[in-house]
Amino acid sequence: MIRVLIVEEYEVMRQGLYELLADLPEVETVDIAGDMVEASRLLCRTTYDVVVLGLEDAEHNGLGVINAFRKISPLTSVLLLGLSIDTRLAMWPIRFGVMGYIPKESIADELPLAVQTAVAGQPYVSRFYHNTTAPGWLLPQAIA
Repeated sequence: MIRVLIVEEYEVMRQGLYELLADLPEVETVDIAGDMVEASRLLCRTTYDVVVLGLEDAEHNGLGVINAFRKISPLTSVLLLGLSIDTRLAMWPIRFGVMGYIPKESIADELPLAVQTAVAGQPYVSRFYHNTTAPGWLLPQAIA
């Protein structure tokens, strides 16, 4: 069973993410944090398989946020949610150990698969990037 922590500053977005993930049969736990301080506290208390992180939050401290999460819980995968489908944004997080970047316009369609892929230890690449110049190593074997 999968344990997920959602870190998102916007209440409406948090609730939508919660409803999307809580309905998945393989998801056991979905906890929510509205900011980095609350997320850090939850990561210290509970073991999560995946953190779903709104990119606006990550941009406050850039790699510092991701590094802090990895120090607290090194085995937890991080998936970033963002506003853009810019290819450079998709590759930046994965180069730094994040398991995937999902543009917010495709969350409903892609987040469940992204969570499963990250838990399996594979990077997730949004369908928006499959026909781009993304390097072959970035694409999952099933897609390449």
